Amino acid sequence: MGNRALRSDARLTEARSVDYKCNLLLPGAPKSGTSSLHVALEQHPEICMSRPKEPWFFFGDRFKGGSTQHNSLFSHSDSDSLIFGESSQGYFADAQSMKRIKESLEKPKIILLLRDPVERALSQYRYDFRRGVETDPLEKALSDRGDNPALVWDDRISFYRNVGGYCALSGYSRIVPEWQTLFGAENILLLKAEDFHDDPAAVLARCNRFLGLRHVAHNSQADNGTVRNATSGTKRKVMPGPIKAAARLVPSGFKSSSLYRRLRGGVLRGITPPSPTTPSPATLQRMRETLAADIAFHQSLSHA
Repeated sequence: MGNRALRSDARLTEARSVDYKCNLLLPGAPKSGTSSLHVALEQHPEICMSRPKEPWFFFGDRFKGGSTQHNSLFSHSDSDSLIFGESSQGYFADAQSMKRIKESLEKPKIILLLRDPVERALSQYRYDFRRGVETDPLEKALSDRGDNPALVWDDRISFYRNVGGYCALSGYSRIVPEWQTLFGAENILLLKAEDFHDDPAAVLARCNRFLGLRHVAHNSQADNGTVRNATSGTKRKVMPGPIKAAARLVPSGFKSSSLYRRLRGGVLRGITPPSPTTPSPATLQRMRETLAADIAFHQSLSHA
C-alpha cells in the first residue's frame, strides 16, 4: 500500500511540474452529442480541441506522463488558441477522474451536454448492443446492471466499456451537483442536447459567452451537419471467433491496403445486429419512474 501511495504522489508531483494547457472539458453525458459539440467548438479560431477527442488521460491507469503528455494533445494549436479542450466521457461519473482534474488543472471550464435521461439510456444500450459488448435483453440489462456506472477494460475491443450504467449515467440530479461542488457552479455550463440539435448556432454562442470568447458565426457546412458517433451508424466491435481466426491468417501487408479496409468494413456491417426494438410501455414507465428526479432536472435546464 505504501509503494502504491508513493507512486500516486509521484504522478501528481510530475503533473504539477509543468502547467497544463487544458482549460476546457466536455466529459459528457455519454450518448448526448459531445462528439458533435467537440467538432463544432473547434471551428472557433481561438479554440483548440484535443486530438484524439477522447484521450481519457485522467481515468484509471491512463493517468501518467503528466502535463507534458497531456499537452501533446494540442500540438496542432496555433498562436491564436486561448482555449484547449478535451472530451473524454469516462470522466463523467468517475470520482477519481474528477479529483485528478481538480488537482491538475487550473480552474477549468466544464460544459455538460445532457440529453433526455430515458432517451440517453436507450441510446447507450443500443450502442453497446450494436457493438456486441451488450448481449442481454434491455429489461435484464437494466435489472442486473442498470445502476452500475463502473467501467472495465475489455480485451475484445481493446478499450474500456461500461458494465451497464444505463440508468446510472442518466443520473444528472446526482452527478451534476458533484461537478458543481468540486469546480464551482460558475465554471460549469449546462446544456440540453435537444437545444444543440435544434439550434446549434445558438448553443455555440452560449459556449462562446461562457468561455469569454468573441462571437464567431457557426459554419454549419464545415461538418456537413453530420451527427458524430451516431448510434445508428455503429458497427460491431466484438468479433465472432471464426472471423477473428480468419483475420489472423491475412498477411499483414494486405491489412494496410484500402481493399482490405473496404472488405473489413463490409464484414463489420454484415455482422452488426440491428438496433433492438422499441421497449415495451411497461419498461419505459419503469425507466421514467427510476429517473423521475433526473427527468425533472433535465427539463429545468435553461435555454438562455
